[in-house]
Amino acid sequence: SYVLINMSSNNPLPPLSTLPRSIYPPSAYPPPSHFETTLTYPALLIPARRTGEIQKQLQELVFQEPKRKRVYALEEGVDYSKEDLETSYGGNKTSRYNPSLERKLVLTRLGPCDDNNSQYIDRVFQDSRIQSLLHSAKSNSEETTSTSPPGKNLIRTSSIRLPSSPYNLLTVDQVLRYLLPTTKEESNIRDPVIEEIPSSFEVAGHIAHVNLREEALPYKYLIGKAILEKNQSKIRVVVNKIGNIENEFRTFPMEILAGEGLDLDEVDRLCAYDANPKYGQNSEESTVQFKIGPEHESLMQVELKEHGCRFQLDFAKVYWNSRLQGEHGRLVKQIVEDAARKCSNDHQNQTSPTSIRECIVADAMAGVGPFAVPLTSALAPHYHETPIVCHANDLNPISFQYLQQNAKLNKCFPGRLEMYNLDGREFIHNMNQKGLEIDHF
Repeated sequence: SYVLINMSSNNPLPPLSTLPRSIYPPSAYPPPSHFETTLTYPALLIPARRTGEIQKQLQELVFQEPKRKRVYALEEGVDYSKEDLETSYGGNKTSRYNPSLERKLVLTRLGPCDDNNSQYIDRVFQDSRIQSLLHSAKSNSEETTSTSPPGKNLIRTSSIRLPSSPYNLLTVDQVLRYLLPTTKEESNIRDPVIEEIPSSFEVAGHIAHVNLREEALPYKYLIGKAILEKNQSKIRVVVNKIGNIENEFRTFPMEILAGEGLDLDEVDRLCAYDANPKYGQNSEESTVQFKIGPEHESLMQVELKEHGCRFQLDFAKVYWNSRLQGEHGRLVKQIVEDAARKCSNDHQNQTSPTSIRECIVADAMAGVGPFAVPLTSALAPHYHETPIVCHANDLNPISFQYLQQNAKLNKCFPGRLEMYNLDGREFIHNMNQKGLEIDHF
């Protein structure tokens, strides 16, 4: 695990009370160096040609952290002196020590140690395997083919200062714990304390969606940037819900916190501009928000995969919750298994081929098809052996449009998937009027 700097004594953020809008702009996000602290690690100076051999010999004693180097080139002024460079071998004035023939192999930090002690000593050097290596390395003052400086052993103890918490390896949670005050001792006077680190988020395609609590809103642009920087390979924009689901289509207003569609200069300008004192602190006029609007329509178009199916949707205009993926899969599996049992029973009891009845599903609020599409897709493994007919409805005309689009993408053919754009009550009456025997509503 990585060691983080204690922010209680070195908080990089100014008190909120000193900010015009009591909100941190994106430019307040500290540079990567502010997230890092360094530690002294034990090391061995070894011949470059024996690097692989010695690593294998020492095995778990070698520094092992994901995505981090364990072998380094030597540094002038740190690992060797001017004398080392200029001292000749065996009286040969033309032959000088060449540090490129040596490497520094970083070892596991066992401690205890004194980081301020230039003569770094770590318990790892007491291991019998390292002791054996050191004792077997003879003085090479008489050797002209040695890789080490004259008079020094081929293998020698050393040390190296390395970041204990490189920014590129920190998680969103670690970054936010560094930035946000989680106790009153860590917060500035009268600044809100963050009781729960807002490091979790929902992902829909290239969009990361958070639902920040009120106490986290002063830090919202910093939170957005942390999520974006730690997920750059898949996330293009971070959005925050700024209202409740109040309309009949189950959508909600959102604002952009980081990424595409956010004018950083404009955000900084607004955050630096004093709010009109006639407005209350919590009034809408005193807040800084970049709401999702018509100009962001292309940015909100996402494509994602769930249970082997492709889904396209407008994240701002339809209801989609990626956290329900498990529930979607559970219900689809349950319906398919139930349909398979009924189909098997019909096969055993059939008197004619037409006596095998299809499993009928009615989904009154189908959205863009997370249930209807995987149940009826011709690409699904159960399609030919387990006939399922789904009647899928949604009141939102945009959801209905994407339901039709996703049906085509996943080869959901008429006869297996029937789609409706009706009010839920009207849809249920429609099913009753058709006299359908619904197996799953």
